[in-house]
Amino acid sequence: MVLYLIECHMKIVVKILVVVFFLLGTAQMYAQDKFHVHLDYNYLSGFYEKSDLWSIKSGLNGFDINITGMHDFNNRLSAGIGIGVEKLYDPAYTIFPVFVKISYSPIKSTEKPYVFTKLGYGIGTGTSNAGLLFNTGLGYKIKLRDHFGFNFMLGYHLQSIRYNMNFYSEEGAIDTKVKHNYRQSFSLGLGFIF
Repeated sequence: MVLYLIECHMKIVVKILVVVFFLLGTAQMYAQDKFHVHLDYNYLSGFYEKSDLWSIKSGLNGFDINITGMHDFNNRLSAGIGIGVEKLYDPAYTIFPVFVKISYSPIKSTEKPYVFTKLGYGIGTGTSNAGLLFNTGLGYKIKLRDHFGFNFMLGYHLQSIRYNMNFYSEEGAIDTKVKHNYRQSFSLGLGFIF
């Protein structure tokens, strides 16, 4: 069972790496200063999960890895689309988010600090079908070259999760109902800009 889980996670990592190399190759092919790629890792410290049946207020950790192709409209406003993988624990979910990201630098003299918002939908796996994704926060960019730098982020992360739950009657009949969870987390991230 453990080897099967490791194999599944390795397949996910390989698929993400293929997408990363494709996007990096596309960025270099067009060689535009207006297009860049963010590869980010976020630690998710969950502080609340509400369900139709329960609520949990501690021990809700997880992480996400995502890649976003960003286009600079000007020095202050960028937008792009991204994909990723998100792993949440206690209860455990694996989600594949697809999202739109917008970032804005409110300070005219520098583009290093910025605010961001990600809005999207998570595609679930066998036991859960994810739903709406919302992530907003503050970021700070350090560019070392035109297409290489670091990205630091701090934010709020909301993920809705939809799943089927079976209820059994005394006669043995099964009634399947769709249930919803909403997990709220603080996110702390580190990334690379290409």
